[in-house]
Amino acid sequence: MLTRTEVERLAAAANALRPDWPLRSLCTFLERDHARRAYSDVAVALAWVATDPKTQTPKRMNELGPWWQAVAGTETVGGRHTPCDVEGDAHRSFPKGNCSACRADELAADDHTPTPAPAPIPATYTGGANLVRQAAGLPIKEHP
Repeated sequence: MLTRTEVERLAAAANALRPDWPLRSLCTFLERDHARRAYSDVAVALAWVATDPKTQTPKRMNELGPWWQAVAGTETVGGRHTPCDVEGDAHRSFPKGNCSACRADELAADDHTPTPAPAPIPATYTGGANLVRQAAGLPIKEHP
């Protein structure tokens, strides 16, 4: 459920993207039609609709469209994303399945051993070049 502050922030963001959409009207629309949705879901859908050149008004959010498909797979609890289930405060602030703290832990655990470079081709290898010379009727070069 959206708080008044979240509604105002979303309305301000949409107004910044579409100055022709009045701030007060955006607040009214969001509170009336989308107050029960998750903050992040409304933010994604509203940004999508506001940046779509086919959109005339924010009421397009009330239609089924790709803006709702973009948020369809998110897990929410009480209007917020399900937090990462790994123990620790750093993890609890990130959504499950997309936890930056988990990724940081993975990178820290990496031993940073560089991948060995492939063996260099010997400088004296001329077999392929000589085959080309031979096919072209050129003299073959001999290397020590």
